[in-house]
Amino acid sequence: SVEDQATADERIPVLLDTPAAVRFISAEPLLGPVDLFPTCAYNAPGDGELVWKGPDWVIVGGESGSKARPFDLAWSRSIRDQCREAGVPVFVRQLGANPIVAFREPHWSLAGTCSDDTHYDVALRHRAGADPSEWPDDLQVQEWPS
Repeated sequence: SVEDQATADERIPVLLDTPAAVRFISAEPLLGPVDLFPTCAYNAPGDGELVWKGPDWVIVGGESGSKARPFDLAWSRSIRDQCREAGVPVFVRQLGANPIVAFREPHWSLAGTCSDDTHYDVALRHRAGADPSEWPDDLQVQEWPS
């Protein structure tokens, strides 16, 4: 389980050293941005081509429950993009009970309310944000490892 960069840096190397048929990261509840490449990839000697050393699958999601911490959709998009670059399946499980869109992101088309000067609170009907039909199209990604 990876919640933020500190837990990714600590736990992913242990995961990659563990013998398993399929290794996966559960990035939930995701509480901050995570860069997978420092621990999951390296540049091949000579040609410098990126070599992915794991995991085989990444699951990402926000926190559910009445006291859920904010889940910035940019964090999910970043993991999705990293997985696509590495050719790794990614499964967006839920946006959580408190999804937000920070102002650095393009405005999301579903109705949201501006709660302060830093982000929009995203309005979802499903309490855990687990209904993909309510999500932006680009986050409706639920891939499985082969």
